[in-house]
Amino acid sequence: MRLRIWMLSGVLSSLVGLPGVGFAQANDAPSLAGVIDIHAHVAPETKLLNFQRAFDAIDAAQIARIYGMRGLVFKEHHTETASWAYLVSQMVPGIELFGGIVLNRAVGGMNPVAVEAMALSRGGRGRVVYMPTVDAEYRSNPGPDKVPVSRNGQLLPAVQEVLKVMAKHDLGLSTGHVSPEEVMMLVRAAKAAGVNKIYVQHPNHGGLVMSMTQMKEAVRLGALIEVVLSGDGLTGGGPNKVVNAENPVMDYGPQKIADIRALGPQNVILSTDLGQPGRVNYAQAFQIALAVLAKEGFSQAEIDMMTKTNPARFLGLK
Repeated sequence: MRLRIWMLSGVLSSLVGLPGVGFAQANDAPSLAGVIDIHAHVAPETKLLNFQRAFDAIDAAQIARIYGMRGLVFKEHHTETASWAYLVSQMVPGIELFGGIVLNRAVGGMNPVAVEAMALSRGGRGRVVYMPTVDAEYRSNPGPDKVPVSRNGQLLPAVQEVLKVMAKHDLGLSTGHVSPEEVMMLVRAAKAAGVNKIYVQHPNHGGLVMSMTQMKEAVRLGALIEVVLSGDGLTGGGPNKVVNAENPVMDYGPQKIADIRALGPQNVILSTDLGQPGRVNYAQAFQIALAVLAKEGFSQAEIDMMTKTNPARFLGLK
């Protein structure tokens, strides 16, 4: 099978062209062996949104493999990506690739049939179901262009149907961009339905602000907490700071470090939430962040827990 070898030189050239990044960084930075990014935005993106992607799914897989990462989970707000993961895995061996489905309007909203179709796609690469993101009511006012998950303090019946399908196929839940109160309802309902793999999507980032009390309760109920490297992330700012074009640029770094300490690394998943033009790529973000975490006093075992063990456990990997 012919790989897109012609693209590799372009990918490597693009790495050198990014601010403060060169081949030396790939050699001198912390090893990424075993690291899994569960939140990698990739193209082909839709023009329904203004969000652009720097790399398509093949580019992303090649970059991750070049840097020695174990795997990626492809995310796109308006379509399932399990089929992408299967196809790209045939073209780029040596990297574990997965996808999921985000329950925004483009897939029918809270659609259990779409979830089951994703779960049953060839290759078994569909592992994650995301609650609404760009179409979540919490992002703006309720309306016909939004996907609700609750009314009057109760999850909607369609949400319960989705959770049943997820439990049937042992899929993982990402809570999406819903409100903190809805996150807590989802975690409880998911556990009751038999969904055993849950992470709370970046609850300290991009306007999705949960209290530490809420995050600790979600952990007590069995959820992992996602801490993303976008925003100013864990980079300490400077020319290599990791900025997410979809969210305001804020100094999240110190707060995220504090949250990790308060929650405990055993309850945290680190991901990038990257893929935007003009930003460092997924692997470079991890290299920067791992160095920062080590400097902050986190042990290698703790760093491995957040970047390797917990993501693998969430995805059902050994």
